[in-house]
Amino acid sequence: MLHRKLSNNNLMVKALATSIMAAALVIPVATENVQAAPVTKTTFKDVTKSHWAYESIKQVAEKGLVTGYEDGTYKPSAQVTRAEFATFLSRVFDGKDRTTAKFTDVGSSHWAIDAIQEGLAVGFVQESDFTNNKFEPNKPMTRGEMSRWLAIGLAHANPEYAKVIEEMANSNLTIIPIPEFYGGGVNKNDLPYIGVALATGLLSGYEDFSFKPNGNTTRAEVATILIRFMDTMKKAPSDFTGLKELLEVASTGTNILTISNYKKTKYTGYEGVLGKPHTYLNKTGVATIEHAIFIDTTGPKPKGIFKDMFFNEKADAVLLNKGTYRIFYEYTFKPSRDVSLQSVSNGSDMHFASDVMVDKSKVEMFNLSSPKTTSKNEFLKGETYRFWALNGTNNQPGRELSSHTDDGSLFYYEVPK
Repeated sequence: MLHRKLSNNNLMVKALATSIMAAALVIPVATENVQAAPVTKTTFKDVTKSHWAYESIKQVAEKGLVTGYEDGTYKPSAQVTRAEFATFLSRVFDGKDRTTAKFTDVGSSHWAIDAIQEGLAVGFVQESDFTNNKFEPNKPMTRGEMSRWLAIGLAHANPEYAKVIEEMANSNLTIIPIPEFYGGGVNKNDLPYIGVALATGLLSGYEDFSFKPNGNTTRAEVATILIRFMDTMKKAPSDFTGLKELLEVASTGTNILTISNYKKTKYTGYEGVLGKPHTYLNKTGVATIEHAIFIDTTGPKPKGIFKDMFFNEKADAVLLNKGTYRIFYEYTFKPSRDVSLQSVSNGSDMHFASDVMVDKSKVEMFNLSSPKTTSKNEFLKGETYRFWALNGTNNQPGRELSSHTDDGSLFYYEVPK
């Protein structure tokens, strides 16, 4: 999934840990053809007190991170360009170091050249992210690019973020809870940065939970993001439960320890059985567990960064507040004969098969692979399937959660008494 060459990652981490706080401070500046108003101006005639971003715009203007235009406007609906983004980030750092830009489309007389050169020195601008030696300064920033700059900025403030990014980038277990993860339309290299942006609350999805990584950001939105970033950069990755979940999944294939009250004992966890074969007793085939994603449904509201990806709060409301966790298993299954999901589950340990399908709306929305029915023979001999199914467990003290594969490998957790 997220395959960055290790050598590039070493360079990335070095840049992340030493350079990057700028990325998150995403506040626009006047365009190259319009003279900016003085930084001391903190209100704008096109941003009234009733505007949803009024307070954020006022705050960033007061801090001197954003300026308006000569005519007294802020242009809150205008898209933020790369040059603007670099300019405001450079204002945040206000450093002295510069690296000569090799971009052919931003010469020495370009209004943003100093900011871009500071960005190169700091690290939030990296030449490897651009093609044909072109920065394209007037091109609107995409949400994917913005996530990368923001995450790199956090890594500059705290090198622990660099470790999180590297873990997610190098792991084939990483899952980012956006429809584009399985559905496409996202640069795979941007996924760990998007994960950081989502999990820390710097950026959020839309009503349909899509992230729209190729979409753009307005000057009003960027002001709000900057306020969030200034708060986030004071915190560690461990302060964000969602980020801890993403990191645990990237490391072990599950988020059980972060989101539930289950604990590991002297035995291995899910990481001990991932990808290892489990033969069903009724000889229907061989399965492996690829992921075990937990959602906390013990209370009146579902909890966890993956809840919107798998759990339909309206349709599954009956499952809430019952002291249980929903487990969404991803399996790989190779049938020994034509068989249905129901038949598979009849011959197996409950954690290596389930005849409960993922909610149909979530399957469609997040492009999840899942059987269509439980009774028809959808699994055909000679094929290999990878799909999601629903399981569960409770949180009673002393409760055990365990199973094993054909070679005796074990996962084992328990709720402390």
